[in-house]
Amino acid sequence: MKLLKYTEHYFLIFFLSLCYHSAFSQEIVVNEYYNESSQNDEWTELVVIKDNLDLSDWYLGDNNAGTSNWQPKIKFKNHLLWKNLRAGTIIQIDHASNLSNCNDATDTDKSDGFIRVCCRNATYFEGGSTTTLFLADDGDFVQIVDPTGKMVHGIGHDDDPGTSVVGGTCFTTSSNWTNTTTAKAATRPCGNFTYYKYAMASPTSLKMIAGTTSDFSSGIQTSTSNPFIDTTDTPFEGIGNGGFNNQWLIELRAPEMESQNICQSKSSDGTISFSWLPATDAFPQDNTIGYIVVRNTTGDFGTPEQGKQYVLNATFGAGPQVVNVVKVITSSLITTFSENPGQGTFYYRVFPFRYINTPSFEHPTRGRAYNTTNFVKVNADIAPNVEVTNDTLCGPGIAVLIANFGPAPNPGSINWYTSPTGGNPILTNSDTLRTTISQSKSFWVQMESSQACSATRFEVKAILRPLICEYFAADSVCEGTPAYLVGVAKPGISYQWNLINPPAGVTSTKPDSIAFEINVPSFPVKRWIYFRVRAISDEGCQSAFVKDSLFTVPFDPKIVSDPAEPTAGDSVKYSIANSFQNFWVNQWTVINGIILEENPINLNVKAINDSIKVSASISTVTPTDGRFRKVNRELNLKVKPIEAPLKIINNLITTNSDLRNNSLDFDRREVKNLEIYDRWGKKIHTSSVYKNDWKPGSKDIGIYFYSAEVKEPGAGTFEVKTGWVQVAE
Repeated sequence: MKLLKYTEHYFLIFFLSLCYHSAFSQEIVVNEYYNESSQNDEWTELVVIKDNLDLSDWYLGDNNAGTSNWQPKIKFKNHLLWKNLRAGTIIQIDHASNLSNCNDATDTDKSDGFIRVCCRNATYFEGGSTTTLFLADDGDFVQIVDPTGKMVHGIGHDDDPGTSVVGGTCFTTSSNWTNTTTAKAATRPCGNFTYYKYAMASPTSLKMIAGTTSDFSSGIQTSTSNPFIDTTDTPFEGIGNGGFNNQWLIELRAPEMESQNICQSKSSDGTISFSWLPATDAFPQDNTIGYIVVRNTTGDFGTPEQGKQYVLNATFGAGPQVVNVVKVITSSLITTFSENPGQGTFYYRVFPFRYINTPSFEHPTRGRAYNTTNFVKVNADIAPNVEVTNDTLCGPGIAVLIANFGPAPNPGSINWYTSPTGGNPILTNSDTLRTTISQSKSFWVQMESSQACSATRFEVKAILRPLICEYFAADSVCEGTPAYLVGVAKPGISYQWNLINPPAGVTSTKPDSIAFEINVPSFPVKRWIYFRVRAISDEGCQSAFVKDSLFTVPFDPKIVSDPAEPTAGDSVKYSIANSFQNFWVNQWTVINGIILEENPINLNVKAINDSIKVSASISTVTPTDGRFRKVNRELNLKVKPIEAPLKIINNLITTNSDLRNNSLDFDRREVKNLEIYDRWGKKIHTSSVYKNDWKPGSKDIGIYFYSAEVKEPGAGTFEVKTGWVQVAE
């Protein structure tokens, strides 16, 4: 039962045991609980310490009054709300004897890092009873326990806790923890907890004094006169406990990233571009972590206000520290930026952030949290435009590597290194490195000048690449068919081909191109054709000659058609023209045609479209060597459409709106040099190329005469035609 309960609220904030070295040894902590006269107004608050935490199957429990025995605990259900919880998330769990008594609004949007639910909500919890999380003035011990039964963190109070709590037997397993039958047998968990011996019988709340991560980690008091826990009468609901712990919550909620100094690059059109190493993000899918990119012209930067959500073109800071927000990136995976700010000198910084803002609630520990300690500083000096010359050798030798920094301002010294970072230079004060290599190797050159991004090194490569000749060639070629040998296409590589004592009649073309063509006449027997090839690079490397061969196979069937130029609807007969007597068609394939008759030798197809494509897989056994041969052949025919008869040249034109007979129409005939005269012989219209476009109007009613050069479809010449036409309504 409730004892000595007052209407005033009571509050307890967590404190780390001195036997633990770091606040981050826990995945989650009990941050505070609020003790009121009515259970329905009480709550417990948890703070997530470990990023990407899954609270499914964890437990939250509490002692009864006097810390004498355990109340039935609640269990976090296997629900999406409890998965992938981000560091710094504040979870407020409202107490009540039943769900209807939870008066506070439920908040399950995790994107702002704040969750509020009722412990009686069966969607998110299971277990417990009407007395679960029923706080009392004379003693409580609230703790969070992982699925294995390990107590991760707890806080509690009792004016006279007794030896069972402060020094007696402690429990270690979940079975001990769930033992509710033995009073004061083992109510104190073994491990990290905070227990404050203080009676809660007056309107008093308790709070933590230490206010930074280092304070929590080391257990240092903020002053010699202050203990770790002090008294107050205000509940704070995860907003920094009245200002004392703001910095700790900000550090916890802000994402981690590596501090970086970057030298921006600038293109000829003034566009500035840079990239950075991403912030640590254990669960990038939720887009909780992002960046703001800010810019000013002084390099004297302020810092964004904690808890404030900035939009594009917003500003913060004052005086020379005023900056403009030039980019808001809501994904930790996007780590590049590019813009053209115009004329002048510009400086940039990139601040990582976590969370969005709680609607209508802007506070340093409940809104967007920025990492202002580790951020990306972009060097305002423009990186020199460096042109590097790599060297490629065909074999071991001296490589000549060149770095041209151009007209860099105050270039200082130019140094060469064997590492992209660190190390002593192997050559100084020279833009050219000559070095002997026996294998491919990279070197880095750097301009040592504070005004030329000296932190940037440029890679120059010495490449040992023996040239290998690679090509494609068939093993055989049918008689009378050209053979094509093709080198592998690589930048800067060409080929030289030669025939070696070719048989009579065998010739070649394009010996210095990537493709080599061998013209093969018809041979009655198999003939071998020998050739050689080598590759040549632009750097002057030559590969060894490769010798190879192919042989002729006198089999080159062709598909022929009758007729050769069909008209739509015609029956087209296909057959195989071949010098061999014994051959067969494995499969006919027809596109844009209807097969009327098919057999292994012939095919009859009806033309139905503007083209017919017929393919055949043809096989034979070569009589000269008994080898089985199969080739694919195809034939494409253009199909002439069936044309309608030509219309007669109309001699009546109407000017009404029925859109019929409203122009002088020669149909499909070609017409040029058209002249039209009225009945008095006056020329009223001419057209060098006529497109059936003379359309007289109602004011042109009458008789007209025309003369034109006309060519009928299919005719070879134009003929002069004359005639008359009447224009009527």
